[in-house]
This record gives sequence, structure tokens and C-alpha cells, in this order.
Amino acid sequence: AVYTYRAFQQMDQDWEEYYDELEEYKSVTGIDPEKQDGNDAAASNNSGDMSNFFTGGTLAIDMGTTTLKLSHRPSLANKSQYKNGKPPSPTVSVDREGFRSTPSLVWVPPSNDGEEMLIGRLAEARSYDTKGGNIVSPREALGYDGGTVNAEDAAQQAIRAVATNALDQVLGGNNGGSSGQVTNPLFVLDASMSTQGSYNVRPIFTYPPHDEHSTNSKNYLERYQHAMNGLTSPGGIAAFVPEPVAIVAGAEYYNLLPPKNASSGTSVLVIDVGGASTCLSMVGGDSTEMVHSTLLPFGGDTFIDMLVSHLVGGFYDRNESDNTSSETTTLSSKPNLNDPTALQRLYEASTTAIHELSNKTRSEINIPYLTMDLQTRQPKHLEVGMARNVVDAEVETWVQTKLVPYLQNSDTHPTTLSQALPPPTNLSTLFSSAIMSSLEQTAHSPHMLRAILLVGGGARIPLVRSAIEEGVGHLAGDAYANGSGGGEGKRLIMVEGEMGEELGVLGAAVWGSDGR
Repeated sequence: AVYTYRAFQQMDQDWEEYYDELEEYKSVTGIDPEKQDGNDAAASNNSGDMSNFFTGGTLAIDMGTTTLKLSHRPSLANKSQYKNGKPPSPTVSVDREGFRSTPSLVWVPPSNDGEEMLIGRLAEARSYDTKGGNIVSPREALGYDGGTVNAEDAAQQAIRAVATNALDQVLGGNNGGSSGQVTNPLFVLDASMSTQGSYNVRPIFTYPPHDEHSTNSKNYLERYQHAMNGLTSPGGIAAFVPEPVAIVAGAEYYNLLPPKNASSGTSVLVIDVGGASTCLSMVGGDSTEMVHSTLLPFGGDTFIDMLVSHLVGGFYDRNESDNTSSETTTLSSKPNLNDPTALQRLYEASTTAIHELSNKTRSEINIPYLTMDLQTRQPKHLEVGMARNVVDAEVETWVQTKLVPYLQNSDTHPTTLSQALPPPTNLSTLFSSAIMSSLEQTAHSPHMLRAILLVGGGARIPLVRSAIEEGVGHLAGDAYANGSGGGEGKRLIMVEGEMGEELGVLGAAVWGSDGR
């Protein structure tokens, strides 16, 4: 009887809260969901586009494993923003340091320490020398069950800090966003609801597609939505779009895809080479629907790991580093070094070198006072020139000896590689096999696709680009891969420069403001 009584009390309270939120919604939108069906609601709002209620436009948020990127598009209802009759295009936001992306990391201090969370580059500086705290990648942490840190809180804090700075830049600092107002909603439905640190902007969040081989991706979207509801008022005004769908929306907007014709289908195979992984996704349904997706545990960070391993092996004695595990059931490309400060400096220098090697064939690495010589008690400095082909050789060796045997373990990755092709022997044949497997899983052939679209920060690395071009050429011919020899024309689209990294977040801003 007591339990039943309390249950009825809770029901009464829930109904009161529901009607309070319903009245608030009706006063702002003029729509009564209890009396109107979807068609009536759409008619009362012209096209049913909720983005019309956001005077500050839309803010797309792409939280990856490595970087966090934002893109803002002004409200399409504001005709003063139009140029020559054309609506404004989205623009990528820069962070406080002037970069177009922010490291997607949060440093969580030790409990009861009194320190605040560190976000972005401040957290990145403690990636290995953590000072007793924890380094959290919100994207990865949201995919795991349990854990010692609050992944949702870390995601909220990271997005609040970066988004507040971006919105202050494009909308002015009237709303502020001071650190003392962290409990206020960041995104609100109506301008009259804006308070210190709140913005009448609609958030559009990208999320990774579900990978059938990953146990960590099943609950990701639900946890992400729950975390982001803490940043919105009322809850539910945010939109969520799969990353590959956003990428295709961006490619359509910027006219990067070949025109549709009767000889090709509407599906697009998106190859997104990120930092920690490469995602192969089939987008169908006239380029708006996820059909299939799979992950390769290989990305741009693999090149950084291999370079650090090479430097460690040449600079330290063998007993100080060990990256020679022959296990095929687990996979890691990261080196082992019992000196977190030195490892931090090695990674910083190697990251810079890999970026340089994307544009030239050689880079100089100079790390003074890296360690001490225990025999002479003198400081040791690392000064070395690094050629691109040395790093490429390290990566190819790791792919052949570690990655391919790991993927061939049928218990964990039964369909990542094609069973119709020989086992991969290098990066090019690895991509051939993975692409072929995606085509097999979705009952496609290369010529049934509208395009194969290569994007992501890791796609700027020359070895990745040449490997994918060679792999696609092996499956569909050189004309398909690079346009040589005539035929139906090039369908492998390798997006150049920064656009390749930012197409997803730009496409999400377009997707979110086009009546979704």
C-alpha cells in the first residue's frame, strides 16, 4: 500500500511537470502537440522547421576521438544575412588559441583535490604525465559501461567550454558564459529564455554510426543524448545526425559529388580516416540513410604512434621500451616507456612531424634535454632528421604483422575483411579488402555507387591517399579511381585540405538548418 501510494504521488508530479513544459512549449512555438497531428504542426510552422525559432541559427558539434570541431550557420529566417539572394553558408569556429579544432580531451583531477577540470590543449599537455588525475576522451568514455569517471559530465564540460567561446565570437559577448554559470542551459528554444551563458541557438550533434563488431558503440547515442539534454532547455531541442550522413550532406552542399545519373546508384561509400580509427559507411536512401558501417582500428594517430616507437627504439636501450608483443587477440600501436614526461614530449614532437610530412618528404625533430645519461650524468638531446618513407615503412610493417592478423580473428571481426580476396599484405590491399567487404555486406558493386568519398584528418597523409586510390583501382579500375583511361569518369572523391577534416561538421550545420 505504501509503495502504491508513493507511485501515484510520483505520477502526479510527473504529470504536473509535463504540463508545465507543454505550456512553455506552446507559448514559444504556438503548436499544441496534443491537438495537432504532424501535418497540422508543420502547416502552423510553414515547413515544420524548428530551426526558424532559433534567432542565433544552428551550431553543429562534431566530437571525435581526437578533436572537437564546431560550425555555425546563421538563421535562414534572417534575410539580412543573405548575399545575392543566397542563404549564408556555415563557417568553422576557431577556439581561444585560434585553431579550427580543439583536442577532444578532458583532464579530471584527483578526487577532493580542489582543482578544476582541464579541457582541450591544457588537458592534452597532461596526456601521459597526468599528475595523479585521469585523461578522458568523452567520445570513447561514453561508449564504455561503468568506469571511474563521469563520461557525461566530461562531455558536457568540454562542449560547454568550446561552444561558449564559439558563440561569443559569432553572436557577441552579451550572454557571456562565465564559469560561474555552469548550471544554466547552454542552448534555449526562445530568445526570451536566454540568460547569462545561454544562447537561442539550435545544437546539431554528430555521432558515430553503430559498428556491429564493437560492444562499446551500442549505447553511445543514448548516453550522448542524455548528456546533451543537460545543456538544452527544454530538453529535446537538439538534433543528432550520423557522421557519414552529415558528411554526405556537406558533400552535396559543396558540389563535391558527381551528378546523379541512370548509370549509377544513389548510395555513397564514406571512408572517414580519423585519428584512432577508420570508419567505412554505406549511406543510401538518396544519401540520407545509414545502411552499413564498420570500423578499422587504424587512423592518423597510428602514424604518430609508429614514429614515437621508432624514436624510442633508436634513443633508448631495449630494456626501456617494448613494443614487440605478438598477441593477435589484442591490438595496440602505442610504445611503452617508463618516463611519462619524455613520452609526452616525444608525442608532441612526433605529432608536429607527421603534420609536416604530409606536405614534404622530410622533417627535423629536435627535443633538447629529453633525458639523462645515467653513466655520464649528462643530459641527452634528441636531434634527428626523419624521412617520410621511414614512417611509411614502420606503418606498413605494423599493418602486415599486427593489424591484419588481429582482423583475421573471426571471433571479433568476422566480416571486416572480404573472404573473396586474398589476405591483405599491405595498407593498399587492406583497404581493398575492407571496401570489398562493405560492398558484399550491402549487396553493392563499385559501379552501383554514386561515389566513394574519402574524408577525415588522417586522409591528408600521402600513404593513406595513395593506398586507397590503389585499392579502389584494383577493385574498379583506374578510370574509377583517378579518371584515367576514359570510361564512366572518376568516382573516388578525395576531398582536399581542411575541407576533408571539416566536411562532417559543415554538413551537420547544413543538415540541421534545412528543415530537419
